[in-house]
Amino acid sequence: MRDTPTVHAHLTGVVVHGAGRGRGLGFPTANVAADPGSLVPPPAIYSGWVLRHSTGAVHRGTISIGSNPTFCDTADVHVEVYCHDMSDEFYGERVGLWFVARIRDTVKFASPDDLVRAARQDVLRSEVLLSSDRGRRVLTDALALYEKTVSA
Repeated sequence: MRDTPTVHAHLTGVVVHGAGRGRGLGFPTANVAADPGSLVPPPAIYSGWVLRHSTGAVHRGTISIGSNPTFCDTADVHVEVYCHDMSDEFYGERVGLWFVARIRDTVKFASPDDLVRAARQDVLRSEVLLSSDRGRRVLTDALALYEKTVSA
């Protein structure tokens, strides 16, 4: 199932506070509360683009959708994105997530260290996917839709 392309899924929502666990693991994530009616893809790890509505800035991201099975602390599904190229906090901001490809299933790791090793590989794989023709097409589509929305 590696690298199975998703449809041009687009999820919008607001960045909210999470448990803060990602920062402690060296992968600070923005937790996104999806807007009602937003299509939330099935639990997995994805590559994608993060578009900040307040600034129009676009960031490369690795997106985790799931219940954080390694920590077994909730059954709730969370949407979290690690931005490869920035570490700003942007709580309360609206964002759009544009999915490029599915990288792998979410799984329970034996330890947080195993999770960190896998996350490093996920980010490397995500970079390759975002730089691909498909990744650039998804970015072009995201920016075109954003421009339409802003100018309307």
